[in-house]
Amino acid sequence: MHPADKAFDYGRAYRERALKSVAFGVSSTPRGRQLPAPIVAKRAEEAHIYDETGAGFVDYALGYGPLILGHSPACVVDAIQNAVQLGLRTASVHTGEAELGELIADTLPCAEQSAFVSSGSEAAHLALRTARAVTGKLPVIKFRCNYHGWFDNIHFANDAQNDGPATIGQNPDAASHMTILDWGDTAGFEAAISSDYAAVILEPIAVNGGCLYPPAGFLEAIRRKTQELGVVLIFDEVITGYRLSVGGAQQVLKVCPDIAVIGKAMGSGMPIGAIAGTKEAMEPIASGRMLHRGTFNGNPISLAASIACINHLRSHAPTIYNDIDAMAADLEDHANACANASGVTASVTRVGSALQIFLGLPKITNLSDTAHIDKQLTARFAAEMLKRNVQIIARGLMYLSSAHTQQDIDLTKDAMTEAFAVLGQ
Repeated sequence: MHPADKAFDYGRAYRERALKSVAFGVSSTPRGRQLPAPIVAKRAEEAHIYDETGAGFVDYALGYGPLILGHSPACVVDAIQNAVQLGLRTASVHTGEAELGELIADTLPCAEQSAFVSSGSEAAHLALRTARAVTGKLPVIKFRCNYHGWFDNIHFANDAQNDGPATIGQNPDAASHMTILDWGDTAGFEAAISSDYAAVILEPIAVNGGCLYPPAGFLEAIRRKTQELGVVLIFDEVITGYRLSVGGAQQVLKVCPDIAVIGKAMGSGMPIGAIAGTKEAMEPIASGRMLHRGTFNGNPISLAASIACINHLRSHAPTIYNDIDAMAADLEDHANACANASGVTASVTRVGSALQIFLGLPKITNLSDTAHIDKQLTARFAAEMLKRNVQIIARGLMYLSSAHTQQDIDLTKDAMTEAFAVLGQ
């Protein structure tokens, strides 16, 4: 029996149990589609997860990205434990709000003020509402294959072949004030933009779509035109914020938005999201003209984790970023070599510590190319990696953390070699 087979048997049995009382058996749909079977995690340490049978896996899913310091960073765990001892939640303000706000203002170029929520989806929703409040306008530009959360007003055009709602049950009229464009198409954007728009929202670097940097001049053109026309520019940095650098993609690319949407890595695994922007852009919230509500907004435990994580990243930069980026580059080179040696057609792209492996297409150059990838073969590659005790996200996405070691990288390379060889047979 393969070392992970017991884990898969347990996962199948657990899924049968969960399906009886939990809709689709999971709390987020993609988790129920892991192949060969969902891993039922019991505990996690550093860059490893362990299931109920005791099987261990090198983890590159990292909670879908937040765990930039791994599963058990001492600084974050200590901060959470200290916060828990002070009480779980009050309905009052606490000093962690100002401390985290000051920390974000010190690290994120666009940030003068912040507003906190509990997830990236909520933060994107808040950013759009704030932009509409500050401009008094409704229309918004978004880009194909850029994901900004699952709320009805933005959960459109997430697939290169579908500009409509991303799932059944959505209100199609929620996109009545939305213009959808191709990410990276400067000419198309300049032809579409006008002063009628409230906001332009985009991923400055398209990690969700395939780990692609923007074409030269694209972000600069968007920044220039939105400033000229009085349109709010929103960067969705839920993934790139505090993962690509302490100052996010805007620091690396030297293009500053009016509002940034952040989450994931800033919380080091705890649920949190935020928007951070200029005083002008944040005025509707800052003045109290616009309601910003939420029972768990500014949760002291999540804020304590974020403060500890950002302080650690800032204190140890650039060492952390150089190390995790180098490990990702090593895996990128190895994946390309394995694909070539096995005769498997693959596109391997990387943005910092995020690595995307798509099968069935030799090279991804723009987000529209993702319409031609072999999703089933890519999911099979992820399954072959899981059989070899390495977990990646089923769509071929991998995140690195400061907790990964050279031993983890070596084991992962061996798993890649074998997985590509199987697919090449």
